[in-house]
Amino acid sequence: MTDIPDIGLRGMACFLPPTRKAVADIFRDENISADREIAGVRFTEALGIETVHVAGDLMAAELGLHAARAALDEADVDPADLDLILDFTSIPEDYIAPTWSAAGQVQYALGAHRAVATAVNTGGCASFHLALQTALAWMRGDPACRTALLFSGDKTPPRNHTYFPITVICDGGGAVVLQRNARRRVVLAVETATVGQLHDVWFVPGPTRSDLAPPGQHLHMQCHLERFFEDVIPINLFMFRKVMRAVLKKTGYRMEDIDLFIYPTFSTWDLKSFCEGFRIPPEKVYTEGLARHGHLQETDMVLNYVDAEREGRVKSGDLVMLTTNGAGFTWGAALIRH
Repeated sequence: MTDIPDIGLRGMACFLPPTRKAVADIFRDENISADREIAGVRFTEALGIETVHVAGDLMAAELGLHAARAALDEADVDPADLDLILDFTSIPEDYIAPTWSAAGQVQYALGAHRAVATAVNTGGCASFHLALQTALAWMRGDPACRTALLFSGDKTPPRNHTYFPITVICDGGGAVVLQRNARRRVVLAVETATVGQLHDVWFVPGPTRSDLAPPGQHLHMQCHLERFFEDVIPINLFMFRKVMRAVLKKTGYRMEDIDLFIYPTFSTWDLKSFCEGFRIPPEKVYTEGLARHGHLQETDMVLNYVDAEREGRVKSGDLVMLTTNGAGFTWGAALIRH
């Protein structure tokens, strides 16, 4: 059995701002020592990231809007026909959430006057899966909801591109258009799982808890390193297995049936851990964008899928597994029939 097999990704697109910055320059500006090690691994040498894109004067909502327009163009969908708009951006945007989301701004800019616009964005880098799961349920529960736009726009605060000990962050936006009766990129199943006790391992303090960050860094991502290694790492692969097995059980497929895995571009050491943990040949996991753009938060799922398609890594009928984890702490998996 499949979950709503007639709903698919009619359009998908990403937007990366043109300005690029070398990771070596980011380490210099953010005072990251080349000798800094964690668990016996030298951080600056184990990433595999060379450059990232930086937004400059562009606002986060603008990044998402660029991607949304491109996805609508690819889908050949008029914004006036949108029924639902979901913002899945996982870091602070132009204003502070949850009071404000870019969903309303994007709705207004697109002229999508009849759509309902809101945000599903508390799953960290797994926010895409939460938004996708929400949109599918919404479209199944309301027959009048036939077309949905999901988008994100991530602009990292200055001097906060390094998420030690995991990755270096890229700025950019991503978007997908979901529609009924899709003939390709059909969403077969989505599964998410959360572990609430890990809610504050990674966090952005904001103005109300500015005491938890160095002066002037209350909008920067913070990490409790000891808890990350003691509480997250030991269950990480177990939780990945849980969500991937769930979508396979829903659809009747096996791991060996998957043609391509779309996985976040965190780092080379993280990719190695994932492949070895599940005995997946590295060539079946698409992360070729790692060196050229690093990690784009929740948008990795869209960006890496777009790139894999552009580079001919997937063909019609292939089974594509999109899987990631994110602060919250959340894990997600989605199975797509390309």
